[in-house]
Amino acid sequence: MDQKLESGKVCVTGASGFLASWLIKRLLLSGYHVTGTVRDPGNQKKLAHLWRLEGARERLRLVKADLMEEGSFDDAILGCHGVFHSASPVLKPSSDPKA
Repeated sequence: MDQKLESGKVCVTGASGFLASWLIKRLLLSGYHVTGTVRDPGNQKKLAHLWRLEGARERLRLVKADLMEEGSFDDAILGCHGVFHSASPVLKPSSDPKA
């Protein structure tokens, strides 16, 4: 078996984002196993486009992670040969416009 297909596990943070979605598409088409991090893996509406990608049912795993929670990415990147960091924190607006 091709070594890349056997051991090509990568993580893409912010998987539901526009650029990350295209990256995941290319990685899946190249035979990689992809762990994607998202804020809510149960949000089927927001993640439907990822599950429609070729190879997603066999080689995509979506897991919960939050940039504002220390250690929440540990399990997602465990055993990966590469990490594509495209996540961005979602900060709530301050009630003070000068803050």
